[in-house]
Amino acid sequence: MTPVQISLWTVLGVALVISVVTDVLRQRILDIVTYPLMVIALGVRLAAEGLGDLERGLLSGLVSGVGLAAVLLPGALRGKMGWGDVKLMGGVGAVLGFPAVLAAGAFISLAGAFQAVVTIIWKGEVWDTLSAAGRRWAVRARLLREDTVRAPQRHIPYGVAIALGTFWAMWWQQANSG
Repeated sequence: MTPVQISLWTVLGVALVISVVTDVLRQRILDIVTYPLMVIALGVRLAAEGLGDLERGLLSGLVSGVGLAAVLLPGALRGKMGWGDVKLMGGVGAVLGFPAVLAAGAFISLAGAFQAVVTIIWKGEVWDTLSAAGRRWAVRARLLREDTVRAPQRHIPYGVAIALGTFWAMWWQQANSG
């Protein structure tokens, strides 16, 4: 592991831990964490590796950051996902670069799915969730009017899944390098 990678992973680890705490306690991922994460990641990549290409340098961080953030963009535009989650994903991508960002995207998705299932079971909302899904299906099939369907509102702190999936990807990258 290079000194550049160690420094980037350290900054990322601190940002992820802070984001988990603020997301769980305040339902917010802070700009004061995400913006510096992105700036530091891209700055270190530029200083250490130059402009680079898809697998190294600034270009790798930019493409990976935008690509990973874009995964959550539709949810944020519809109000189903927080913008802090999108920015944190951008920071994760900027740090990890390509191709590690692909593993991070997969692991974050798996951690998020697991987190959602555990949360629904823990809160005893299995039946509410299944019936809401059935009502949404009935609206699409035109069996119910849309104004008769009210989706339950819940907060699942996705910062937790982002952190778990990212740490998983970092472990996976380290275990499979060399």
